Amino acid sequence: MRTPARLLGLAFAFVITFFAGSAAAFADEPTGGAWPDGEERSNLYLLVLFGGGTVGLFVIITLFALLTARNNYVPPAPGKEIHVLSDTTPAQHH
Repeated sequence: MRTPARLLGLAFAFVITFFAGSAAAFADEPTGGAWPDGEERSNLYLLVLFGGGTVGLFVIITLFALLTARNNYVPPAPGKEIHVLSDTTPAQHH
């Protein structure tokens, strides 16, 4: 499948999902005065609520990634020297 077809498929799926979600929201919406208006919130409050939550989530994920990232120990490549103990040498236990 080519890239334009993938993008078109993604756009089509988004539009279908958007309309399906909107239809469900409009079906549940009360008419008239059944739904009282809530308290007004400032744009700054909404920006901090939604934008701050998103930024906070990115910060938490980044901190988790930094805490879990580590350099694993990689032993050095084996050398050409072979250390052979003679039969008369007692074994060294540490």
